[in-house]
Amino acid sequence: MARSLAVPVLVRADNLRSPLERIHLGNGTFTESWLQELIHLHPAILPIPDIEPGFGELIAAAREVPCGHGIIDNLYLTPTGDIVLIETKLWRNSQMRREVVGQVLDYVAALTSMSFEAFEAAVARGQSAPERLYDLVADNPEALDEPAFIDAVSLNLQRGRMLAIVLGDGIRSETEALSGLLQSHAGAHFTFALVELATWRNNETGDILAIPSTLAKTVMIERGIVRLERGRAVIEPVPQDAPQKAQSISMAQFWEKLAEQDPALPSAIRTFLAALEPLGVYADLKASLNLKADLADCEKPINFGYIAKNGQFWANPAAWSLPDRIWRQYFATLASLVGGAVIDEPGNSFVAVKGRSAPRIGQLLPAHHDDFVAAIETVIRSVNDANADSAERVTHG
Repeated sequence: MARSLAVPVLVRADNLRSPLERIHLGNGTFTESWLQELIHLHPAILPIPDIEPGFGELIAAAREVPCGHGIIDNLYLTPTGDIVLIETKLWRNSQMRREVVGQVLDYVAALTSMSFEAFEAAVARGQSAPERLYDLVADNPEALDEPAFIDAVSLNLQRGRMLAIVLGDGIRSETEALSGLLQSHAGAHFTFALVELATWRNNETGDILAIPSTLAKTVMIERGIVRLERGRAVIEPVPQDAPQKAQSISMAQFWEKLAEQDPALPSAIRTFLAALEPLGVYADLKASLNLKADLADCEKPINFGYIAKNGQFWANPAAWSLPDRIWRQYFATLASLVGGAVIDEPGNSFVAVKGRSAPRIGQLLPAHHDDFVAAIETVIRSVNDANADSAERVTHG
């Protein structure tokens, strides 16, 4: 069944309205090369936060990168060493699903076999490429120092841990089936996403509006069988009865960072999250792991705090959305558990230990697991009671 898109309307400053016309690339003017240049110059157009929310800012490394198994259309890095590769396709050129997925798998396999030095040399042979990869990220405030950056890229190459995107300009039933097809090749530690870049034209001015959207994505599959066949890595699905644990690259990296500090932390946090689930609290991974709940009659989710990759737990988001009385009680409870204090400043209230440092999640878990869960349950009950009282006053007002 064909899918249709609503027609966007451009509203100008003088309030004149211009409906836009959907156009498709591949008419001789807007080619795959045009598309590759667009996303190279404007990496922010790619919906990376929707696919891998833990990735940092995307920085274009090069176009047309040779990798031994072909040419990678667009290659990107993040300041913390994450790798993103893009295969662009104009779907009017109708390419078989298996061929496209096969290309992506080949590129991932080729990169997985590279050392950092070989990877840097391959990128240098691409278009618009730097001589040194670290030069791309050195000035970014989130950048690792150079030895740590090299280690991070090397580890991601070794594990095949990267984000692979097929980017097209049109929705077709065959492209939407790509995700399911890829799962039959499960085994690599990479995330796959299918992204559409819809293009619309203002016929009055000729201006083009490009709107990205994520059509499908997979999670990283941690188990799999990699077989070498004539020098090429072939990824095979694991047996159906073999247990698999699926997660995003961002989440895997989050657990690894915490395990570096204390190998027992990931298990303690997972147990904690499982205990919160019946309360409607869920983990929302952005740059950090946020603890959120969607409560009735609340305009926004309640954020009980977030666990940073360095192991700190910051409760301050709770003060942004909870009534004063409720967050103060919550903060006081947490402070008592870690032997800390509540810092209360205009626009900046949080639980602190040793002056102004946030406590580490290891100070709360697993030792204070039950009390931490109870503190969050108390907040939820208090919010629900306050909302119920407010509704009753309105009814009897």
